[in-house]
Amino acid sequence: MNWLLRSGISNAEAAPRWQPPLPHALFWLGAGALGMVGLITALKQLHRPEQPVQREELRLDDTPVTILQHPEQQPHDHPAVVIAHGFAASRNIMSAFALTLARAGYTALTFDFAGHGQNTTPLSGDMADFEGRYQQLKSSLQRVVDLARTRGNGQVALIGHSMGSAVVTRYGQEHPEIAAVIGVSLVYDQVTPETPRNLLVINGEREMQLRPMAQQVIDQVAGGSGSGSIGSTYGNLADGTGRRVVYANGAEHLGILFHHTSMREALSWLNACFRRPDEPDPYIDQRLPWFGLLYASALLLFWPCAELLRLARGQHPPLAPVSPLPFRWWLGITLLPALITPLLLRLIPARLTNRFLPIIIGGPLTLHFAFYGGLTAAGLWLAQRALPDKVIPTYHTPQLLFQAVAAALLMSGYAFLTMGQATQRSFVSYFPSAQRLPVAAAVFAAMLPYFLADEYLTRRPGAPRGAYALTKMSFVGSLALAIALNPRQLFFLILVAPMLLAYFAIYGFLGALLYHRSQMPLSGAIANALICACGIAANFPLVQHSPQRRA
Repeated sequence: MNWLLRSGISNAEAAPRWQPPLPHALFWLGAGALGMVGLITALKQLHRPEQPVQREELRLDDTPVTILQHPEQQPHDHPAVVIAHGFAASRNIMSAFALTLARAGYTALTFDFAGHGQNTTPLSGDMADFEGRYQQLKSSLQRVVDLARTRGNGQVALIGHSMGSAVVTRYGQEHPEIAAVIGVSLVYDQVTPETPRNLLVINGEREMQLRPMAQQVIDQVAGGSGSGSIGSTYGNLADGTGRRVVYANGAEHLGILFHHTSMREALSWLNACFRRPDEPDPYIDQRLPWFGLLYASALLLFWPCAELLRLARGQHPPLAPVSPLPFRWWLGITLLPALITPLLLRLIPARLTNRFLPIIIGGPLTLHFAFYGGLTAAGLWLAQRALPDKVIPTYHTPQLLFQAVAAALLMSGYAFLTMGQATQRSFVSYFPSAQRLPVAAAVFAAMLPYFLADEYLTRRPGAPRGAYALTKMSFVGSLALAIALNPRQLFFLILVAPMLLAYFAIYGFLGALLYHRSQMPLSGAIANALICACGIAANFPLVQHSPQRRA
């Protein structure tokens, strides 16, 4: 236990604060220049592959649609491909498929299902009513398919991911005029040897739970259980009985949407179905690494930007110093909420947690943040009452509070400007639509106590080395416990956890820079809560809850 207690020494007490090896001005100028060059390079590389393609944005009633096609194509001489996203996603995340196919001569149409992205129609009815949910999603798909028939030679193929794979596969069974269907991370088990026409299944190698459904697709035409071979083509594409299953090496449920195997297999399958020749070196969208450069450059560029806050603040800290929190207190305040929160939430009926906010899964997740933050704040309050020295800083003047909020808005605006626009266009939703702004405000209010308590807990004298990482691992562990206690309602959060960890890493770094320059924990808390609230409100499906039945 001694090593654990020794780790309670803060970084500031253990070693002098790191200083740039070069004179300050030269170092910050160099970091800013390098970050700016990287940012511009990443944005150019993300946009360049779209330049040969014509992009059109329109709405079909409440359904937003993006159409990509090569401007040199003649009308009515090429097939159209309708591309459907998965649960808690939007058309943005399918842009790699759309761009790959548009560059190859297809008209690619992506859209937002009801309740998702920029679609203003919420999902409705009981969550357990799968038939009703399919009919509502199908209505969005039907509008886009009808449009697709007018934008090409009348031939239409469908691609869908996860939830979208189930919708397009069943739709293809009901509409035999659909020439081909591609199920990415297929979650539909009612495929027959004849329907839908020409089915390709692309699963990630790590999606072990989806393998039985994929294997069934080829076993039906290969002669029995286990007889189908992954990577082999069965049936006859000419009469619509083509079947093929492939696994993308190393890919999981999200990464498969950007994997080169997914793009190549989809393009090759459609070319074969429509009897179009394969190009020797087709364009395959591989822009994901440029997102890495974009985020890394944005983090680097924020370093000198945050330094301006320190220069504006001067040499004197804005808040009165606080005493170190005894390590046993720190550890208890960190771990107890992680254990208590899942137990408290499990006691609340699912019908109440699901109705906390009009977003599916986002409501229970936001409640977890709220309960966890409330318990952490209660622990800090108890420490303030029980310990002789002051452990929580206070803002004595309105000017200090204004400065803290201004610094938070600076960080938020910087993130929205440098990372948000590109992310919104080609990855995931970053900005909530106007219809979702009240949801974002409610999520922000519920999450602010968590981020504020966490900032006070980790950005303080006496916090252990790696305090921020420890509290985030504690939160993710708490979320895992909540999923284990209620897997039926919260299983999807397993897929959210990697995104949450990435969020903590990226914006935690920005928050650390902001705190070290402004010395105000409130700034990072507000900024992190605002950005996270926007992400949750923008991505989780909007739902209109049916009225409760009275006994």
